[in-house]
Amino acid sequence: MRPIGRCNLSCPFCFGPRHEVPSMPRGVALKVAAALRDGGVRGVVISGGEPTLLPYLPELAAALREPGEDGSAPRVVLSTNGLAPMRTMERILPSLSWIALPLESADADEHRALRTGVAPHRDKMLALLEAVRTNHQHVKVKLGTVVTRLNVGGAPDVLNLIEDDAFLPDVWKVYQMSETNYGADNRDWLAIGDDEFEDIVDRCEMAAEKRGVTLRVYRNRTRTGSYFFIDPDCEVVVVDEGGERRIGNFFERLAESFGELPPPVEGTRNVENFTGTYPDA
Repeated sequence: MRPIGRCNLSCPFCFGPRHEVPSMPRGVALKVAAALRDGGVRGVVISGGEPTLLPYLPELAAALREPGEDGSAPRVVLSTNGLAPMRTMERILPSLSWIALPLESADADEHRALRTGVAPHRDKMLALLEAVRTNHQHVKVKLGTVVTRLNVGGAPDVLNLIEDDAFLPDVWKVYQMSETNYGADNRDWLAIGDDEFEDIVDRCEMAAEKRGVTLRVYRNRTRTGSYFFIDPDCEVVVVDEGGERRIGNFFERLAESFGELPPPVEGTRNVENFTGTYPDA
């Protein structure tokens, strides 16, 4: 669920909606949440843009965690850049199962070149990680690293920035840069080839094993069929060999298909993508 395109960073690899698109209105977002809940959806990632810029985010996260018609509630994940004030996060964290935080490089200059717009971003993110681990132990943590030409040196060493094992993430996910939206604009100077990416993955695997952290890997070639996005204008976005594709309004598609997933989304792959990244246990 991507209810906002706006962001307080301008990362050159961003695959989210364009920053200038209008945000999803509160009433529409809560209606989407009710439809997902009552449709038996098992997990929802709230992303963007930067979702903590939405005034209604605490209400949306709480609404998603309410039991649906079958008595169950989705696991709710917040994917954030970690810049929100702690007083804001304290209103959201009680409704979360997971929080996804970014850390791009152990090298400060590499990280700054990718997470552009706020100079102390990395320090703020690490402080939020420690606060979540200390005060909200029910919330699990996924650390994400997007591998580009600018951070091939420091990406495999990001766990070294977390000296205390108590603050390590539950999952570290390493991403091949997605050539979508801003990532597509910058791929010629930012993207690396498949072979070079796999070399970085090998180094990350060794680092994760050394610290006892579960590693997951996103590869562009396995993206088809694994994603179902709802964008700020309530359009459904799916992914096939050609990239992201908009296939119509969420509520219209829901009425037409009676809740069935549209092609090319594959239920098994979609579920595995979520549960592999955000396991229940």
